[in-house]
Amino acid sequence: MRTLRTAIMGASMALPGMFLALIIWYIAGKPNTEPLETLICNVIPMISIALGLVFGWLTGGEYEG
Repeated sequence: MRTLRTAIMGASMALPGMFLALIIWYIAGKPNTEPLETLICNVIPMISIALGLVFGWLTGGEYEG
């Protein structure tokens, strides 16, 4: 149950991470250069998903038997 909860939390953080990346991409001036575009469009959503997974795992302690 804890693993399922963690997976759901991680998956539910994908859309907010992509939305945050889109906002930052617009604020940064819609960069087309490779390092900035890769960092903004890929790393920010991945960090968001990772934080969702960590949060889901740490708050799932009540499911331990």
